[in-house]
Amino acid sequence: MVDIETRIDRIASSSCKLLDSDYKLIIPHIAQMQFEINEVYARCLIRLVSNLFKVRAFLDGYDPRKVEAIMRKLRDAGRRSAPWKPTSSKVPGRPQDGADGNRTLRWLLPEGHKFYASEVIATLVEVKYYLQIFSMANGPDVSDYNIEQVFTPWLIENPIKKGLYVDPVQLDVIDFNNFIEEPRTLQSGHIYPLDRGGVHHPSNTFLMLFRSNQIQGNLTVNELLGLMRDIVKKHDVAMENHSALESNIREIKF
Repeated sequence: MVDIETRIDRIASSSCKLLDSDYKLIIPHIAQMQFEINEVYARCLIRLVSNLFKVRAFLDGYDPRKVEAIMRKLRDAGRRSAPWKPTSSKVPGRPQDGADGNRTLRWLLPEGHKFYASEVIATLVEVKYYLQIFSMANGPDVSDYNIEQVFTPWLIENPIKKGLYVDPVQLDVIDFNNFIEEPRTLQSGHIYPLDRGGVHHPSNTFLMLFRSNQIQGNLTVNELLGLMRDIVKKHDVAMENHSALESNIREIKF
């Protein structure tokens, strides 16, 4: 019988097929170590969690191409960086964009780069995204795999249970069916933006609705909430003072 450490090494190096028992035994085994895992454990964990997502999504009847598209999106948001060169490699002088393909593994960037994260941390961010998917309404069912509590609260804020994950800005429950049909409805976001000194770390990363990411912009979520409170208060005061502008804003129709 192969001992668990040997099995972890084999899974991490992709030199074996995955068994159902690997998900049930090794995921909890690694999870209990929390942030103390090394790169081998991180590689093993992401292979198990991502394949568990794929297996369960296929069993639920989702289009394999759409499942693979979600996995690419999470990889690009987790272990890989956003496009990091200042200009396009396709059109000289044009700003870089996500279609340019100019991404890299985050741990290969200089440590001071805003997209940098160690291999372990970047991998745990990607794992967290999968856990958030498992926690969405209509997410793939992983209730038989002993992971409901093992990642909570150190990696994800809620137990791994369908319907518990909500958008961090609007607090709406996110439906996995909507996400897989149109992956652009969700984006990866940072509660404290990277441009403002935030870091790519599980405590700062969430899947969020596209609209929430637009609303947040380059603010922290706390700053956004404060701004929204101030805006609503000012509009209410203007209405109480019978402001003609405020009345027009609220009543105008086309």
